[in-house]
Amino acid sequence: MHAVASGIMSRLRVFWPMLAGIICARTALIVACYGSYSSTDNGVFTDGAMLVVCGLFLAALLVLWRTKRTLPDNVVQVGFAVSVAVAAGCSIALSLVDSTDEAVMGEEFALSVVSTLALSLCMFYWLRSLRGADEVTAALFVFCAFAVSVAVVYALSFAPTRAQNIVGAVLIVAQLVLVGPAAARRGELAGRAHRRARTFFTFARSHMQDMRFLVACTVGMGALSFVDGFLRGYPDGLPIAFTPPTRAAYTLGAIAVCAALMVLLVRRRERVMTVVVFVVMEALAALSLVLFGAFPLHWEVGAASVSTLNIVICAYCWYVIVAFTSFGDRDPYLYAMGGWVVCFGMRSAARMLLLFVYPLTGNDLLINSLLGALILVSAQVVLVQFLLAEQREWADEVDYCEARNAEALAQAAKDVAARDEELAQARQDLIESIRQAAEQRSADQQQALEALLIARAQRCVKCTEGCSPQVARGGASEAGVVLDGTASADGRIAISGSGNEIGEFGRRDEVGRVGIDSGIGRRDRDSGRAGGIVSVLSDSMRCSVRQMGEQFLLSDREIDVLTLYALGHTQKKVADELYITPATAHTHIKRIYAKCGMHSRQEILEYLESYA
Repeated sequence: MHAVASGIMSRLRVFWPMLAGIICARTALIVACYGSYSSTDNGVFTDGAMLVVCGLFLAALLVLWRTKRTLPDNVVQVGFAVSVAVAAGCSIALSLVDSTDEAVMGEEFALSVVSTLALSLCMFYWLRSLRGADEVTAALFVFCAFAVSVAVVYALSFAPTRAQNIVGAVLIVAQLVLVGPAAARRGELAGRAHRRARTFFTFARSHMQDMRFLVACTVGMGALSFVDGFLRGYPDGLPIAFTPPTRAAYTLGAIAVCAALMVLLVRRRERVMTVVVFVVMEALAALSLVLFGAFPLHWEVGAASVSTLNIVICAYCWYVIVAFTSFGDRDPYLYAMGGWVVCFGMRSAARMLLLFVYPLTGNDLLINSLLGALILVSAQVVLVQFLLAEQREWADEVDYCEARNAEALAQAAKDVAARDEELAQARQDLIESIRQAAEQRSADQQQALEALLIARAQRCVKCTEGCSPQVARGGASEAGVVLDGTASADGRIAISGSGNEIGEFGRRDEVGRVGIDSGIGRRDRDSGRAGGIVSVLSDSMRCSVRQMGEQFLLSDREIDVLTLYALGHTQKKVADELYITPATAHTHIKRIYAKCGMHSRQEILEYLESYA
């Protein structure tokens, strides 16, 4: 739990100015136009005003959607300041209007429309400031905003209406103070993404231009918002007044749902903002229908569940706007207006439709059936689309992995071919070196033979003075000595003689042969001597290990392992020699260390020296 809290606080330190700004804007809107949710809402003055605002946004979307121009920052800042000023003025004006006077209902409705429009633009500004944030930061932002806003609105609901509007005006103006800190922290929003492609941000990045994905998101959100609008005025479209217990239950329920979703997000659950959040919204809608049916004389019980559903839908709408703002090629205000039209426009349209149609039908069963069908449609459309998107992402990931594997195999084949060429070249170089060494050795042997013949000729019986090698051969022949020097395949020089000098020459031949072959003979003798020494050391080591095993009660297998290990073999070599797995060899060595009370190979060797 400490890790979850630290994860939330680490991000909160970054986006707190944006969070405070959007909390001020939403709280002011709820206080000024929705009466701090003393009831589900105020009918025409709330959903009616929102419907007019969404109509304006829809007209702006139809005009501006084809353009890809974005608003400059200076225009955005000026528009935000104007919106703050207009919203503050409307909040103060609404505090002065007597809502019970039918003569000023038109003025009150106009003020509600202007206040809703201005505060919506303020919220657009703060959502725009989240552009570039990762999915966890964006989701924590929206759920934190609604959790805190619900708590603040609940506290303000105990104050008089005029005091609420004055506090709302102060909160509206306080947004201007947060502009500077928000701009300073905007560059710190980027965080690490999820490891796998099963989040809404991944789908939005990959399928932003996919019309099926956009239509599925629109239909799913629109259907749930339509259900929310019907339920908020169930069954006849009139406001449902809260009692103090149900008002507190709504506040606690909304905060608990937001907190649970935040915990799942910080724990990096991949499908929180795709599957889980829609399951939660549909469960709340179904629970509301059940509570309305179970408590037909106490609509406020079901209204508490409906208001919690409304909080989750609004938070998800904000989250989708941030995702589309981060990856889309249109201005962020266009995506915000689209989210407002789909979410709040459909909700307001359903509420107004229920308000004017129910008196004509009065059929509660029809309303329930319609709501159940809409819940089912939203679940099927959205969840199926998310599953298809995840399947496409998985297929793309598989294709990418296969392409990478094919590329790696091709590169490995190239490396093998290059190494084969290098090996062939090295083999040719080795053969050439051997040939050159053989030629050099043959030349050296020829020179040695000629030197030996010259030395032998100088000792010829008939020639006491120096003569050429040819004369020496002749002289030696006349003296009865025949010299024949040949080089055998192993490099030895065989010299044979006859006559009176054959014995002496044979001895000298042996001396000469030993001299020429001294290198080869020495190597053979050294190799034999080394093999004997290793054999002696191995036998001594085995004897010492056997004594050490008896002392420390080692098993026969552990003695075999210790013998090879003490001789310098690695664990893998020990495993190969004893036909066991490396893991088994490692386990035997650990047990040997434990039984002997030693910790390294060097300690074992030093201990074995005492036996040697």
